[in-house]
Amino acid sequence: MRIRDLMNMNVVTVLPTMMLKEAAVILNNAGADKALVVDDDGKLIGFISQRGFIKAVAISGIDGLCVKDIMTNRIVPLLYTKSVSELKEEFTLNECPFFPVVDGENRPIGILHQTDVVTYLSDRSLLLVEDTQAIIQSLYNGVTAVNAEGIVTLFNAAAEFITGLTADAVIGHHVDHVLPNSRLMRVLETGETEVNQQQTIGNCKIITTRSPILNGNKVIGAVAVFQNITELQTVAVELENVKNLKSTLESAIESFFEGIVIVDRSGKITMINQSYCDFLGAERERVIGQHVVDVIPNTRMHVVAQDGKAEITEIQRINDHNCVVTRIPIVKDGETVGAVGKVVFKDVKDLKILSNKLNKLEFELEYYKEELRKAYGGKYTFDSIIGTSEKMQWIKSIALKAAKGNSTVLILGESGTGKEVFAQSIHNGGIRNNGPFIKVNCAALPENLLETELFGYDEGAFTGAKKGGKPGKFELANRGTIFLDEIGDMPISMQVKLLRVLQEREFERVGGTRTIKLDLRVIAATNRDLTKMIEKGEFRQDLYYRLDIISLAIPPLRERTEDIPALCDMLLKKINKRVQHDVEGVAAATLKLLMAYKWPGNVRELENVLERALNLMDDHEVLIAPEHLPPIVKKVNKDIEPIEVSDNLAGMLDDAEKQAILKVLEEAGGNKSKAAKILGIHRSGFYQKLQKHNIK
Repeated sequence: MRIRDLMNMNVVTVLPTMMLKEAAVILNNAGADKALVVDDDGKLIGFISQRGFIKAVAISGIDGLCVKDIMTNRIVPLLYTKSVSELKEEFTLNECPFFPVVDGENRPIGILHQTDVVTYLSDRSLLLVEDTQAIIQSLYNGVTAVNAEGIVTLFNAAAEFITGLTADAVIGHHVDHVLPNSRLMRVLETGETEVNQQQTIGNCKIITTRSPILNGNKVIGAVAVFQNITELQTVAVELENVKNLKSTLESAIESFFEGIVIVDRSGKITMINQSYCDFLGAERERVIGQHVVDVIPNTRMHVVAQDGKAEITEIQRINDHNCVVTRIPIVKDGETVGAVGKVVFKDVKDLKILSNKLNKLEFELEYYKEELRKAYGGKYTFDSIIGTSEKMQWIKSIALKAAKGNSTVLILGESGTGKEVFAQSIHNGGIRNNGPFIKVNCAALPENLLETELFGYDEGAFTGAKKGGKPGKFELANRGTIFLDEIGDMPISMQVKLLRVLQEREFERVGGTRTIKLDLRVIAATNRDLTKMIEKGEFRQDLYYRLDIISLAIPPLRERTEDIPALCDMLLKKINKRVQHDVEGVAAATLKLLMAYKWPGNVRELENVLERALNLMDDHEVLIAPEHLPPIVKKVNKDIEPIEVSDNLAGMLDDAEKQAILKVLEEAGGNKSKAAKILGIHRSGFYQKLQKHNIK
């Protein structure tokens, strides 16, 4: 601010030779109490005032007096370009009520009164105070100040937010009463600044700097500036985690045997591990920050970083090596920000070596998987189920559908009908065929051993318990199938525990506390009538409903005698390996006897009868004759008409096959495609059989 901006421009000037009366008229007309005296050139030489007029009248009157007679030349002119801040020295040295303002040639252009300056400075001070208050209130940091007595004089909005106190509740009170941990009284006493001190206010952690307010060397107050660092600490922790993660990532990349390089979107290298540098023969410090094309020959990293399209297992020529490399774009928020490249193989020859190793390992894996399946899995498949009878075809189709799922299966049938064959076939034909197949004969174990056999036991469960415990059948069958044979002979007490396993798919070992989760399929089988057992209270109804989700009733052999020829053929091949006797088949008369017998022991009994016959045959005999059969089979069939010796097994088989085809054609209403589907053979093969048996 300049003097010219504050001066009063209503200046009254008179000449020194002007009569006082004339000057008085000029002052009166101007309403002024003083006038500046200028010479003929208009330059300032002094001033006259009302006081000079009064003094002249008191002494001799003003008649005959001129301006120069009462003029005062003790005057301090101020150049109009001087700033207001420079007036302090003038006010101190010259006790003048006003100052004439002159231009560069000492001609008066205005008058500056001290009161004008004081008013300006006062207004300016008020504005500065208001601005300062606004700034303090707008600060993100909390600010509080006290006077020399410790009374709070300032408490801004940020301080209110951080402390939860209001300015009205704090200002005017002693700081120790409203902010007991502020330490501002200590700053007042010591006059020392405390920088970056941590402090807790309520649930907030703050960092504060406390400073004394000085007037010269005297402490007249203290001020504290503080900030909530709760969020900053959270950010600091996150930053530390990011730093640790970055360090871990760098260590991981560095530990790779393969070469790794990362570039930004412009193609400049931001990270590269030592393995890649060694392969390139470059120094990492010089490589970082360079464009990738200047470091890696024939690279396309910069292209991937731009178009965002991955390049997997590409061949790249690097230093006389045909390398296998992969380039993957780095995508952030849907935008490609760079790319990472990896040397998968430093030479294609390494890939060929690895490929050979993998092929060898795959071969070994398949071998061991097959051996494991043989050891813990079932040996039977659906191809092992012999029978073209309608009942067997139907039950086999249901079993095939059951194999695709994971539901519990209940297999019903007399002893020897092949319940275990169906159980193993369902296992091997399902999704768990690579898992174990564990069989438990519920009738073969006493009640006191059945629980430990099924669920295992922990160490110390009972006297003589094996050290380290022992897993049970359920645990061994995990991720596979458990076959509970003769489930109808399981004691009631064990049925309760089995029910929980089926419902919850979890159990505890005997003497153990750890719950073991199960992921397995349950197949149960019995030769008993469970519904009658439920009526007698010998079998739990709720367990029956849990087991009877998919039910398979295997027909006895007496109800599918047309399958006996095929069964004999299959069983003889099996028995020949055991008995060391080369038998070609069964004579027609023998086959007729076998098909007339009721077979209470079913297929198992048929196998035993055939094995007995082989042991009674002479070395030169190749067909099983009626005399080789046990008496019970021949006795039941004593009324059967004699059969010509010329009949043979092949003829019987052909006749049985023809009868089966005619029956299926009748059921299919003459539809050959449908008949072939029922028999489970290809349509072309079915037509060949029609031609063979002359069926039209």
